[in-house]
Amino acid sequence: MAAVLERRPDDGGAGSAPSGGRPPIAAVRRRRWAVVAVVLALLVAIPAVAAAWPVSPALDLTPAQLRDRITASSDVPWSGYAEASGGLNLPDVAQFSDVTTLLSGTSRLRVWYAAPDTSRVDQLYPTGERSRFVLPSGQAVWDYGAQLLTYVRRDPTVRLPRPDDLPPPQLARRMLSGTAPDDALSPLPARRLAGVDAAGFRTTVADPRTTVGAVDVWADPESGLPVAVEVRTKDVAGRLAGGPVVVSTMLELDQAAPDPSVFVPHAGPGAGTTRSPTSDLFGILGRGNPASVPDQIDGITRQRPQRGFGAIGQYGTSLSQLVVVPLPPDLATSLLSNIDRAGSAARTLPVDPPAASRGQNGSAEGGALSSPLLQLAVVRVGDRAWAIGGLVPDAVLDRAVADVSGSTT
Repeated sequence: MAAVLERRPDDGGAGSAPSGGRPPIAAVRRRRWAVVAVVLALLVAIPAVAAAWPVSPALDLTPAQLRDRITASSDVPWSGYAEASGGLNLPDVAQFSDVTTLLSGTSRLRVWYAAPDTSRVDQLYPTGERSRFVLPSGQAVWDYGAQLLTYVRRDPTVRLPRPDDLPPPQLARRMLSGTAPDDALSPLPARRLAGVDAAGFRTTVADPRTTVGAVDVWADPESGLPVAVEVRTKDVAGRLAGGPVVVSTMLELDQAAPDPSVFVPHAGPGAGTTRSPTSDLFGILGRGNPASVPDQIDGITRQRPQRGFGAIGQYGTSLSQLVVVPLPPDLATSLLSNIDRAGSAARTLPVDPPAASRGQNGSAEGGALSSPLLQLAVVRVGDRAWAIGGLVPDAVLDRAVADVSGSTT
């Protein structure tokens, strides 16, 4: 072998073949590198080719027909992996850190879903995971980092956002349920996502009382299962304000019933177990006196409160819904202090209730965490305080704050 590959003085240069008929070493190497370059070029081109590959949904549905299938898809079982990104850039306020992190970063979610009352969502971290089980008997939360399994009796239907709200099927159904039947629908180009040739449509939200400008959804036209959602905001003139602020996409999907064993919570060896009546801050605060929140704000009459959570005020059922929850004065003071340090994402609210409302300490103050989509205000008047939140613009929130602060007379 060495004699065959040895270069001879009369080879005629590196490009000439040796007398044995085989190419010289340099030529072999050039050919090998050429093959590597071609392979690399093909690998780089694969995503572009896949993106340009024709997508042909199995059914040709109108946007209204697709929306109806999505609405009816809550009984479709599935499992998969999704990623959800929020661009709200909310500051980290300790009492709401889970919410601000959820809506201002990327969540990696492994999901198993059998029915509306039987599901599991694992939020994946570099060092572990947190799993939430929704079961007919209640809920359970397994925290790998804390090595703690918590059985939760129930959470209120009106609550703070959490990871299991973000997978495309849950997010799409929740957002679409808040739109109006006559909101304009328009088709979107089909996309291939998680092995599905998905049809898409946009719902343009006409309600001027919400910051939501449009909800874009792509779904399997056969099952109606959503595989991608993009939520867009609007400016004060009602025009769409650039790119989406929340994006949720399925990257893996299996539309089959999950193994029932994945819905059985298990604590790891040596882990602790505890029980809690609720896992939501609004659920804890909302178990008080129903009279602690007003009957009407911003012209919207309060919905009948959920049993067991009488102190949660729910005003409206659309995307412009407002929620009011009473706060302990010391918690309100702490939140207002944190909001005051939040910089450009926070603003001071005008609070000027009647003098009779100010109570013994005579103070009245308010502040809000603001984002293009979500607003959360904290108001304190004398010895009473509230949190007020919603997907609403500044003007709607300010009117709600005025009504709540003036309701203490």
